[in-house]
Amino acid sequence: MAERERQGPEGRICPWCESADIRFVQRGYAGPTDAVDQYLVCGACQKTTYEIVAKSSREMRLGRYKAGDVYQDRAQNTSYSISRILRAGRNEFLIYLKPLAHRASAVL
Repeated sequence: MAERERQGPEGRICPWCESADIRFVQRGYAGPTDAVDQYLVCGACQKTTYEIVAKSSREMRLGRYKAGDVYQDRAQNTSYSISRILRAGRNEFLIYLKPLAHRASAVL
């Protein structure tokens, strides 16, 4: 029950510092954002946590992304597990990510 009280308005917390001070940016091409990725921005640790990233067919042909593999965001110094990949159009794939918080301390 205490964990639910710590969660932000969307029911999410920062996986890196467990803060509920987050801002959710939903993927979309219309409305308040033109973001192709979906992510959280933490107000406490200032990290961006990706939930969905978009990749092109060309990037997918290079074979870097497979379900179960690790996706690394070198700019944020974070790692994710690729949970699934969905084809979202003729030239777009959506990669669903789950943070690997236990690896974050090893990467730092």
